[in-house]
Amino acid sequence: MEQPKKEVRYVGVKENLLFGLANGGQCFSYGMFSGSYLSLFFVKVFGIPTGAVATMLLILGIWDTVNDPIMGGIVDKTRTRYGKLRPWLLFVPIPLAVSTILFWGGPLLLQNTRELTVKIVYMYISYLLWEFFYTLGDVPYWSLSAALSPSPSDRTRAIATARFLSGLIGGIATVIMLPVMIDLSNTGKISWSLKEVFACCGVISAVFIVGLFSLAGLFVKERVVQQVEETSFFDAFRFLGKNKPLLLIILSNVLGTVSAVAGVFGAFYYTEVLNLMSWNSVVSLVGGLGGLVGMATIALVKKRFDNRQLMILNKVIPAILGTLAFFAGSRRYDVWYIVIPIIAAKNILCGVFDAYNSVVSTEIIGDTVDYMEWKTGIRNEGMAFSVLTFVGKLQGRLSTSLGTALLPVIGYFVTEQLKPDGTTVTVSRCTEAFGQPTQFWLWAFFTVFPAITSLLSIIPFRFYTLRGDKMREIRAEMKERRLALAAEATTNGGTSDEGR
Repeated sequence: MEQPKKEVRYVGVKENLLFGLANGGQCFSYGMFSGSYLSLFFVKVFGIPTGAVATMLLILGIWDTVNDPIMGGIVDKTRTRYGKLRPWLLFVPIPLAVSTILFWGGPLLLQNTRELTVKIVYMYISYLLWEFFYTLGDVPYWSLSAALSPSPSDRTRAIATARFLSGLIGGIATVIMLPVMIDLSNTGKISWSLKEVFACCGVISAVFIVGLFSLAGLFVKERVVQQVEETSFFDAFRFLGKNKPLLLIILSNVLGTVSAVAGVFGAFYYTEVLNLMSWNSVVSLVGGLGGLVGMATIALVKKRFDNRQLMILNKVIPAILGTLAFFAGSRRYDVWYIVIPIIAAKNILCGVFDAYNSVVSTEIIGDTVDYMEWKTGIRNEGMAFSVLTFVGKLQGRLSTSLGTALLPVIGYFVTEQLKPDGTTVTVSRCTEAFGQPTQFWLWAFFTVFPAITSLLSIIPFRFYTLRGDKMREIRAEMKERRLALAAEATTNGGTSDEGR
């Protein structure tokens, strides 16, 4: 059969934009759960001891190793006239919004409660509730990036749009809204306490979830033809074990977990060393310029480098930049006009590679889905993309757990004091550890430590083979199979968007 000279484009500009906006609504909420704010929220706002927070995050990290793949298996079993992914995306926005409000409103709801046990129980329940509904939406959403089109170019555009808009919209929460409101509260410019600040931000996040995340289920189509037979739940796990490229990706991400502690120490560095959380906003906004360059050049770069090469570069270059930043600011780490330009310059350059990584890391999961369909005849988007979401959350939970546990080790302590009106307030202090001030260790764990440990994640890609001619042959063969499957489905009374 003669191959077309130009690849067919199935996803229009409007649908591509709506897919990206949906991720922006989701990430507006998720950004607040990053290590940058989560540890600060639990320890300094909720007044929960670092040990209890670290333990909870460790337990939840282990739960994520089971939770997401289970959801992936359930998704792969789903068969409805709306598809196997969209029904979940239609259902989840409202309960996810409600659980977001309950989570961030916890310190305000319990502000007159002095019982630590009650706070810890609420912390577990509210976080597990949010985590459950987030998983119900996140796994189908990213699975949709591989099912919305059989065209690799369509997928790249969709993923790049989603990553760009998630950074743009999600940045409103994590780069502008939260840091500025925290500083306004800490300096007395507004009468709100930090408990009220986080509760307000939780409500705003819920609005974005309902308003934007709902767009994916309402307007984005599933076009890749699925096998009619429903796979068993345990088949999904069996296929996972056969997917060697996907297992290598999992291993790479697990090895890179420790490097994610930068987010935890960054929040404490800005508040405890530079005494202004808004510096995070400044350097993040400046670093966003690098992200724009990355998104604008990803298509050109992919013509020169394959996904495996880009994954390696995305680790090596930021590691070098982080190390250089540490040494450049190691003597004056507490002087803002010295370190802020250093951090900003690093963020601009790292932003380029972060943009590449955000697209390629999702795209290679889609490649493993095509690989398993080629190898077994079964598409397992749910299980494959549950790995992407679970590894991301596992990294976040374990790194935040580790970072929180290390705070007292490097001399950072928080105590709770009772105010005359009966409410409590948390007070922090920095001391010294291993012959260096706590502020120095916050700088080191923010810059050089994650830079060096991130290099471990390169090792598995030495054995990753889904690239070049092999991937092109797989895609060509799968196109023929899908056309035949679509013709068979049409003959039997079904319809398909693919091939029209």
